[in-house]
Amino acid sequence: MKLHTIQALRAVAALLVLVYHTRAIEMDAIARKGLNEAPMLSTFVQNGFSGVDFFFVISGFIMVYVTGKVQPRLATAGAFLFARAARIYPLWWLFAAIMTAYFLLAYGGVPFGAETLEDGSRMMRENSALHLIYSYALLPQLTVPIHGVGWTLVHEMHFYIGFALLILLPRRFLPLGLTGWAAIILLGTLTGLQQPTATDYISLLLHPLSLEFLGGCAAALLICSGRRFKPMTVLVVGLIAFIAALYLQPYPTDFTLGWGRVLFFGIPSILIVYGAAALEAEDRVRVPRSFVVLGDWSYALYLGHTLVLSGLRRIFDALAVRLQGTFLEDVFTIGAPGILDNLLFYIVGTIGSIVFAGLVFRLFEKPAMTLTGRLRRDLFKDTNAQLKPAPIKAAIW
Repeated sequence: MKLHTIQALRAVAALLVLVYHTRAIEMDAIARKGLNEAPMLSTFVQNGFSGVDFFFVISGFIMVYVTGKVQPRLATAGAFLFARAARIYPLWWLFAAIMTAYFLLAYGGVPFGAETLEDGSRMMRENSALHLIYSYALLPQLTVPIHGVGWTLVHEMHFYIGFALLILLPRRFLPLGLTGWAAIILLGTLTGLQQPTATDYISLLLHPLSLEFLGGCAAALLICSGRRFKPMTVLVVGLIAFIAALYLQPYPTDFTLGWGRVLFFGIPSILIVYGAAALEAEDRVRVPRSFVVLGDWSYALYLGHTLVLSGLRRIFDALAVRLQGTFLEDVFTIGAPGILDNLLFYIVGTIGSIVFAGLVFRLFEKPAMTLTGRLRRDLFKDTNAQLKPAPIKAAIW
């Protein structure tokens, strides 16, 4: 199985986050101008952050799938961790460096948090330096990384480390290990140790969002073992539940940032991933090539879209000033009466973000993957083949 459906779902997840941030930037532009126009898209898009939950479930699924032939050896776990770090860090470092340069040039320093400013400039510089170290290493800290969307990668790397430890167990014990991991998270909630955001190692270990990774793992285990039960029905139920959550979930609170996300979006995402992948395993679905390609670009799209959208907003503002007094002024004034300005911002922002992601993928991400892939083969010659996926068994349900 080539996971075309999984790649397509990665594209959908990235597009959800893209539209969510487009709406957020649109609302910010309206507020800055003192206007009162409502954003073009409202209820459906305000929960577009759920694309992240999709990503987490997909990550769990892929990790089980691509390690189908692993042997419980330390070298294999090392090869797995190297492969995942090589997939995450190079592109992350590129965008983290861009944001670092931006803050240095625009503000003369790297922000950390308002609470550090009260301790004086020297303490602020020390904390800013530490903030950068933690950001580039994707370690939990009190604030979001230098590039805001990187908080999700902190969870990703935590999951990869935990899964690498499970690789040391015989494959037949993987379900038990995943169950134990979930039990630790549940115990953390019952004992009151779970926090809405992961700001340190304990809160990261116990955060409910890890359950979305584990749910993706469970979906992959079922599919690979041939346990595929009514995939079309499961897919439809998952889609209905996910769409309903997009419309009905209330504004984020401490609950919805943790367990609420798992319940409202994580579980439907698990059902969608299970149903779509099961249909592909049975050769009952075809995915458009364009979505597979966009899935390949999804990581670059996820990291790069906010830069494109922020730059586009500044371009719109500059054009509105230059065209002041003409009929085109309102076209480039985000928040002006009418829908034309909003529609143009969404269309150009989406196309621009996708084009930018494609360029980043071809010019940086793909060459980096090729280089790190060669390095992995050199470092882990005896374990490289063991990272290949296992065959999908025939359906037994």
